[in-house]
Amino acid sequence: MKTLATIEDRILQRINDEIGNDFKKLHRAAKIAEDYETRLKKIANKFSYDQENNASSFKTAFEHQEQASESINFQIEKLNQFGEKLSQRIEKSNKALELVSSDLDQVRQLQQLAGYLRIIEEIKELNNALTNALNGRDEIKIINLYLNLYEESNTEHCILGRLCNVNANFLKSFANSTATYWYGLLRERFVRDFEALLKTIRWGQKDQNLIHQKPSEDNITKAQILAECLFLLKLPKEGDEPLQAITANIICQPISAPIKYLLAPYRQRFLYHFTGVKQTNRLDKPEWFYTQILNWGKETHLFVGQTFQPAAVKAGKIDFNIRLEFLRGLIQLTIEKLATDIEEISRDENLFAHLLDETLAFEAEIKENFGYPTSFPSAICVITQPVYLLKWISLEQRFCADKMDAILHAENSWIVIDPNTFDDDLKIPKCADKFVCLLEAIKDRYYSLIQPGHQLQFLDLQLKLIDDFRRRLVQLHSNGVIESIPILNAINYVKMVLSEWGENVHYLHLHAALVGPNAEEVNSVFEHPVSELEHWTQELLKNLATKAVNEIKAKSMAYRHDGWPNMPEQNSREPFILSPSAGEMFQVMVTILHNFERKLSANLFNLTLRIIAKQIDDYILDSMVMNNKFSPAGAAQFNYDMTRNMFALFGQYSRRPDLLFKKIHDANKLLNISRGTALLLHETLNSNSSLEDEMKALRELGIVNFKPQTCIEILERRTDIRMH
Repeated sequence: MKTLATIEDRILQRINDEIGNDFKKLHRAAKIAEDYETRLKKIANKFSYDQENNASSFKTAFEHQEQASESINFQIEKLNQFGEKLSQRIEKSNKALELVSSDLDQVRQLQQLAGYLRIIEEIKELNNALTNALNGRDEIKIINLYLNLYEESNTEHCILGRLCNVNANFLKSFANSTATYWYGLLRERFVRDFEALLKTIRWGQKDQNLIHQKPSEDNITKAQILAECLFLLKLPKEGDEPLQAITANIICQPISAPIKYLLAPYRQRFLYHFTGVKQTNRLDKPEWFYTQILNWGKETHLFVGQTFQPAAVKAGKIDFNIRLEFLRGLIQLTIEKLATDIEEISRDENLFAHLLDETLAFEAEIKENFGYPTSFPSAICVITQPVYLLKWISLEQRFCADKMDAILHAENSWIVIDPNTFDDDLKIPKCADKFVCLLEAIKDRYYSLIQPGHQLQFLDLQLKLIDDFRRRLVQLHSNGVIESIPILNAINYVKMVLSEWGENVHYLHLHAALVGPNAEEVNSVFEHPVSELEHWTQELLKNLATKAVNEIKAKSMAYRHDGWPNMPEQNSREPFILSPSAGEMFQVMVTILHNFERKLSANLFNLTLRIIAKQIDDYILDSMVMNNKFSPAGAAQFNYDMTRNMFALFGQYSRRPDLLFKKIHDANKLLNISRGTALLLHETLNSNSSLEDEMKALRELGIVNFKPQTCIEILERRTDIRMH
């Protein structure tokens, strides 16, 4: 049905294309019918036996088909015959197998028994060989014999490995018991020799100095061999060695056998000095045991790595860093010590605060001096347990609040810091600099925390402190305690620092942890506080500029009401001088700009300069130009006062002062162009010309900031243009 529908659609489509809605084209229907009739005849001829070519083709195809069918039938017959013969053979074979099956079962049982006995014989041989070698000095031979019995990393070539998939429980038990027996004896032998050698080289003793007095080559070689044996010697058992739980939240990986014995004398000395009633075990002096661990690490970690890393590699531990594992063992002593003491320490805020400082300093030093990985457990894991982390954040918050009070109420808090310390363009009050240092100190303390969730809690504290600092500045300004300019400089510096920090990798990682790595936009974590500080900056700058412009306006009355329409022509031989009536106004302007440039940070001064210029530009145009008439001499004097004096004054702080006073600039052009040009422009603007023609006429004179109607009003301020 689908095919018919498709054919019908095609026919209907063709009829619509050929005839459509025009009844005058109906004669084409006959042509379409003839075309389809011709096509049908051609198709019929292709399948007609009357055509000589078609008959030959069909005949050849049928002949090939018959040949293929005969060949297939022949092959099927051969297969049937072969199947009958094969069935007969199988029947005979089955009868023969039935006769010998009992004998084959006995053979198989004998083979299994022989294999069973061979393994027992191998175990006995290894047992005898180990007995003879145990008291010898060839440790490599001893460990190789044991590895033939059991080797953890190569189960195919050891007896216990070959028995893994064999259903022989008693044999497995015998082999396992034998391996366990020899594991105990060999471990005792290797440990005894290793500990004796460590005593010989005075390892871990107080007077040991590996930096200047290294052990002899023979002792180092012997130690490497014994370490390799201890690495290879494993007890046949299921599962890995269990993890060590120091607390419910702190789980440590097991330490390998050689490292345990290297650590043993240091553990003994550590427990002697920093547990019990010893004078060195003091809750208020955590730096004592931290310093001791650092000293031991500095004295030994390189020697451990250089001496025993080759033994680990020979034992197949390719990716194993024995130096770092030894350091991990030393640092685990501090974890165990803190886990015991921290509950008592946390009851006293002073002790707890001191512990935090010393722990963070210790964390920074082990990373810097030893390259200790962040993923390894360290003392910081103890102080970031939930109950102590909350106490830490609470303590940090109280400390920072008190510190902020001290910063803002110090006698010299609003004095600008030495410009030689920072960029001279920034006028940084001491309180702003100290507040930024406070924020950075918080970051430095939590930077080493492993979990992003912990870091985000401290970031939240930073954001709250920033908001608190902003509110306190607002209060100081609102109460009139501090003027606008110091407040602006403080806000400006904090805002610039936060904007820069927002692009730092550390804070970008925190942003990713906060919103997820697949966020559409990467924003600063300080985006909101920076936005608030920016808003307040704009408000304060606007108020500061408005106050300054109001002072200028107050001194501008005499200048605005000068005799501009009646001013006599200037003697061409005498140069222009500033209008006497503008003296006070310009004096105030000079003082204000000088003070702002001296007291404000450079970027704030540039913003303030533009705001002041914009307000003066609007004021001069609205209050003076549009409220006065100007004779040619008055217009020339006004042009001189503006371009040679006010523009020059602002030009000390800006490259293009004319761009700051766009309205005054264009108004001066309109007031000072020749009378003929002014009349022609006035006529053009008052005619019924198109807006495009009017704007073109203005652009030819360089007027780009006024609409035509404003230009007409300014031109009519000229006394040499009479209005009818």
